[in-house]
Amino acid sequence: MKQFIFFILFGCLFTNSLAAQSGYMSGNYKYCELSPSFNEKFKLGMEALSYKKYEGVAAKIFLDIVKQQPNSCDSFFWAGYSFRMQNRNKEAFACFYIADSLNQNKSIEFKQSLAVTSFIIDKIDFSRAKYEEIIKFFPDSPEGYYGVAITSPMIGDFKNGLDNVLIAIEKYGDRNNEIMNQTELMLGLLLALNKNYDTALVHFDECSSKYKKDLNFNIYYSLSLLKVAETNNDEKMKKQAKKIYDRIANKDDIPLDLQAEFKF
Repeated sequence: MKQFIFFILFGCLFTNSLAAQSGYMSGNYKYCELSPSFNEKFKLGMEALSYKKYEGVAAKIFLDIVKQQPNSCDSFFWAGYSFRMQNRNKEAFACFYIADSLNQNKSIEFKQSLAVTSFIIDKIDFSRAKYEEIIKFFPDSPEGYYGVAITSPMIGDFKNGLDNVLIAIEKYGDRNNEIMNQTELMLGLLLALNKNYDTALVHFDECSSKYKKDLNFNIYYSLSLLKVAETNNDEKMKKQAKKIYDRIANKDDIPLDLQAEFKF
């Protein structure tokens, strides 16, 4: 089921939504005290991060700082961020874990980065726990609720995921179209997983132009169309379901427990 959710994760839960949380991601302030003698080095690390080719250099700079300032949660965070940008996710996880531990629940950015990265390296239960901490300590943010929704297909508590994505949508409010498309898709997927196929179709239709080439959209949109067609004895809808199903190049990509459901 992991493949099911990956494409949604990166669209909403890392750089863009972190930047939207606060000014922290611009490097304008720190959560933990840093000795003034390291300010220039910290600034150099932030400058290195602005160039993709220097992401490795940035990580080294921030790790050099924490060797002498081990309580600098911000340096641990930015080292983790540097590793994350290089797809060195195990290293990123370690740095984010320390940053979050040192920070004592003051930073949503630290928790969100740790939740995302732990998901990537298959620590799903840990990821869920961090999203639940975001709900506890930052209840006005949509990110914790959305994270619970994202982890629900992996954990299997589909109803809980559906409840939380509805809360996330309410808290996102009138955000940009990219986030709205993603929440519509997430809602459609969770409704389908809860076997609410007719309602799922409404949300799939809302984001169909954006995701019509996406594997998981096509699987669950086709399934929902097929189930509603069977209930209503609607041959036209059944043909539409087959058309969507035919977009799936490799039928082995369909979850094993669903493959037998596609009977045309």
